Amino acid sequence: MDGITDAPFRFMTDIYGKPDILYTEFISVKGLILGRPAMQRMLLRHKTNTFTVVQFFGSEPEYFYQAAQIALEKGFDGVDINMGCPDKSIFARGGGAGLILQPKLAKKIVLSVKKAVGKRLTVSVKTRTGYRKHETNEWISNLLEVEPDFICLHGRTFAQKYSGYADWEQVRIAAEIAKKTRTKIFGNGDIKSRAEALKKIKQYDLAGVLIGRAALGNPWIFKGVVPTTKERFKVLFKHCKKFQEFFPKSKFTIMRKHLAWYVKDFPRAAEIRNQLMQVNNIEDVERIISS
Repeated sequence: MDGITDAPFRFMTDIYGKPDILYTEFISVKGLILGRPAMQRMLLRHKTNTFTVVQFFGSEPEYFYQAAQIALEKGFDGVDINMGCPDKSIFARGGGAGLILQPKLAKKIVLSVKKAVGKRLTVSVKTRTGYRKHETNEWISNLLEVEPDFICLHGRTFAQKYSGYADWEQVRIAAEIAKKTRTKIFGNGDIKSRAEALKKIKQYDLAGVLIGRAALGNPWIFKGVVPTTKERFKVLFKHCKKFQEFFPKSKFTIMRKHLAWYVKDFPRAAEIRNQLMQVNNIEDVERIISS
């Protein structure tokens, strides 16, 4: 998730949630290769045994090739190609969900990444069910021709963005198509708990489920644990410290959105959340949560 699953977020999720896989925020392959400093910052990571995947977006196979080699050098476990982002500017440049309309190019990109990393890293695709309508059968069949290790299907079209509900029957179709291949299918969309994720895995015969928005301010979701308010504040404050550790020169105001996500489901949550939306440093946070 762009601007969210950065190094401190992944650290907190890893420590307090212990998921099976961690993903970076998505990174422009063109920006990375052309040397934009912000792209390098996105590749920061903590020491962990958790399988960690770097997620790239773009539309140029040659840049994907070079970016995948960097992922290999940085010690990541896998490369994920984003073919599902519904952002209009990325779509207009042919990246993200724009690749759904360009199946030949999409396959070239997968093959380019596979060539770059060989068998040393997994190669996966995160995508949607179609452009304006569900095209799961045709689209997933196209991707299966180049044999990515994983395909994660979000049960919405590009046009839906995040509106309505994810159509898990489309995920079932993808899993059925992939049965006779080496590619594993993950599902994604509207998962609110660990129990629901496990149910979906069994119900739709999946290799796994990815959780995104429900993990914001809630690393415990992967364990199926509901934290106390005291635990929420403890982890919130540690997240702040990790942010400063990873990004000592960045504006602390970047943390405000994360603080808001942590503060929920307890008395005075709205009041405290409003106060945290005004913080400028970690001292402000400590004062508010200690009062």
